[in-house]
Amino acid sequence: MADTNHNNGVVHDGVAHNDKGVTRTRTNKGETGLLTRWVPERFKHSALYRLLLRLTRVLQFLSAVISLGIFSSRMYKVYRLVNSIKTRRGVNGSYGAVEGILAAAVLYTLLATLMQFILKGGGPRWLRWLWVLLDLLFVGAFIAVSVLTSPHGGMAGPKHCYDNRDATDSNNLTGETASRDESCNLPWGTFILAIISTVLHAITASFHEVGDRIKEHRARGTEEQKIAEEEQIQHGGRMN
Repeated sequence: MADTNHNNGVVHDGVAHNDKGVTRTRTNKGETGLLTRWVPERFKHSALYRLLLRLTRVLQFLSAVISLGIFSSRMYKVYRLVNSIKTRRGVNGSYGAVEGILAAAVLYTLLATLMQFILKGGGPRWLRWLWVLLDLLFVGAFIAVSVLTSPHGGMAGPKHCYDNRDATDSNNLTGETASRDESCNLPWGTFILAIISTVLHAITASFHEVGDRIKEHRARGTEEQKIAEEEQIQHGGRMN
């Protein structure tokens, strides 16, 4: 296999030798993430790659928190309006589904972000594959959120509004008057953030940090020993 330059040195069969007498070896064994193996080797072991993955986790957490705050405000407003319009308490079940998914996403992304900063290389291999599974589940969950909050007929979308006309119709048996539904457009924020979160979770399911598998050692004594062994082999071959 031909030698190639790498980090101001020479790479041969996955072993890099530099001019300071340091030998480095790399291996892909134990890598996780659906597409990590396709990332270029140099970029995969760079600080920029680790920074981008950690930034993605932080953005996941912020997206989930903001989306939960927006939708909680909407759900509270709808709950008050609906309960002033009809005697049967409660709101559409789609609101509870979205609220539950967003709350679970906040807890998961908080835990995953902390683990990524605390555990070297993202933790043991089984834990990293667990993150892959959970990220894929949240990809599906946020697709469901985007459908439920879609402006094109979503059950918890921005087109489901309540105003004073609803409070004065024949179904208003409580005798209370509902104020105008000023939170009607809030699901737009949840809808957009759900799409962003879907992409972010797909990224973290596909790409993972790799462990620092660079083994360094001073090569002078080792190289001298190898040269001596090779010379002995050569001399033995000549004698035979």
